[in-house]
Amino acid sequence: MKTGNRLALTLMILGATVMVYPYAYMLGSSMKTRKEFAEVRESLIPARYQIGELLAHSRGEPSALDWPGADWSMWRNYVDAIRYGGIDRYLGNSFIYAVVITSLQLFFNILAAYAFARMRFFGRDVLFGMLLGTMMIPPAVLLIPNFLVVRELGLVDTLWGVIVPGFAGAFGIFLLRQAFLNIPAELEHAARIDGCGSWGILMNVILPLSKPAIITLGLFTFMGAWNMFEWPLVVLSNQDYYPLTVGLSLFRSETSADWPRVFAASVMGAAPLIVLFLVAQRYLVGGISLSGLKG
Repeated sequence: MKTGNRLALTLMILGATVMVYPYAYMLGSSMKTRKEFAEVRESLIPARYQIGELLAHSRGEPSALDWPGADWSMWRNYVDAIRYGGIDRYLGNSFIYAVVITSLQLFFNILAAYAFARMRFFGRDVLFGMLLGTMMIPPAVLLIPNFLVVRELGLVDTLWGVIVPGFAGAFGIFLLRQAFLNIPAELEHAARIDGCGSWGILMNVILPLSKPAIITLGLFTFMGAWNMFEWPLVVLSNQDYYPLTVGLSLFRSETSADWPRVFAASVMGAAPLIVLFLVAQRYLVGGISLSGLKG
């Protein structure tokens, strides 16, 4: 192996280790008792599951299996996080927010992107340029204006108050517009000859050919909605409507130093996104390439 390839492989493995380690530490710590976490905090594997501790216990020597709580199930912290922290309620809220926001964004972004990509109307390019300009505005700047709008609509401290600002997004419109522009215009002309109108072309030509880009946008939107923290914290005061991100912060303050339970709740929050990424990863490269965003 050449020196350059060896160096690249080493850097790749190092980078992967740095990225994966926090998740491995979180998963291992979520299966520890509070005593285990305090005594062997740096270990990824709970002491009572380590081979050395198991062998010592079998020989009658002192081991981690003699500690109080060593007979706990590895899922005990997960059960306690749900029972005492209401993590299941926060997970349900986050799922509702993510699914509804993703569905609405896909619907409105697809329509807007199709209009910008395939329809001709006065001021189209100027309007699209103004839309792109909104991507330069930091999200934090929009917190107060969005709150004032939501307050005027009477949606403060409601589920819809969290959802309404996420109806559409400039990035999603831009991503899909680029994908739609990469579809040959000849296909649209052929569909019109066969009697399809604009709606028929969108449904039967554009969307089937843009499936990777749509799935990619859906994945990005779902992740963003699942991880949102600042906006729910601003617009909500009723804990029954908190998403998982805000609920985890509340759970952390209530459990003091009980980090294993906090890690268990964090694992439950990260698991849906990991599963979603594994399911949809084969569409990511194709979706980004189709949109023309590759470097």
